[in-house]
Amino acid sequence: MALVRCPTHKIPYNEENPRGCPACAREKEGDKKPLMQELAKAQQESQSSTTAKQPSAQSRTSRQPTPTARTPKQHPFAVTTTPPRPPTTPEERPLGKLWRQARRSPFIARAAVLIVILLAVLLLTSGPQFTAATDPTPVAEAAVRPLPIYPNQPINIAFSTLGTRAPRANPDDAGLFRYTYGSDLTIDAQNANTYAITIRIPNRSWHGLRVGLDERRALGELALLGTPEESGASAGAPPNTVGGYITYPSLESRPRRTMIAQVRPPNGCYDVIVDLQPQAIGTVDDGGERFFAVAQEGGSPNWVITQIRIVSRSMRGPYGGGTAC
Repeated sequence: MALVRCPTHKIPYNEENPRGCPACAREKEGDKKPLMQELAKAQQESQSSTTAKQPSAQSRTSRQPTPTARTPKQHPFAVTTTPPRPPTTPEERPLGKLWRQARRSPFIARAAVLIVILLAVLLLTSGPQFTAATDPTPVAEAAVRPLPIYPNQPINIAFSTLGTRAPRANPDDAGLFRYTYGSDLTIDAQNANTYAITIRIPNRSWHGLRVGLDERRALGELALLGTPEESGASAGAPPNTVGGYITYPSLESRPRRTMIAQVRPPNGCYDVIVDLQPQAIGTVDDGGERFFAVAQEGGSPNWVITQIRIVSRSMRGPYGGGTAC
């Protein structure tokens, strides 16, 4: 059965209804009162049929199936691997930061190189350091000059050879006058005559004896004057081994041996006294202290002359021990 709409009252009705449009039929019958009720009822039926045919948006939304996430099926022989983690940037250390800045700035690069060099020098010099320094200092034979002065001679002979000097008091005997030619060559006089000659410099020799001469040659030269005898010895300070060297705290603390040869008439009246000590080969600096090395560890020091003194034995004085002739 089909519905048609009345062109006058705009209401739908069944086309098979013999009365046709209900509103039109009511007008023809003269009953206008229920017309409005019929019209409202027809509109309600029309709206209900339209609403039934067209579902609401909410119902359409509720009817739509909710998509569900599908989990892909895993192959039974598939190998499961852990995805790699993103690389992490390590925290930059101060040294790395300095190096990075040094590569950007030439000034910083030069400063960094200088610092590295200074650190290397400090590392190399942190332990005991040996410095070669011989004492007594060796002197070539050609540079050594003989000293033609003898005890018991007038002091004017010394003046003519070495030059005139103003007299000073002898620290060991107030009755003697001392004439100094540098700190290592002195002449003591008594009553205008030479009493003693003291030599500590290596460029002056007396009868073949000179400072720095080794023990063997020193004994040979003494034997030409008289029979060499050992008249005394001093042990000095105990040696220490520092940096691979046998050392002493000072040059004066080295052990000492004294040899003497007596010259008597008719050749003269004096004694020749020679001091022998280990020759220093250098210094060793360790922790702000300085030591004087005489030999490498396990070696033997070289004994050399460090002082020559020629003393009159015909005069009384502090060095000869009385008169002998």
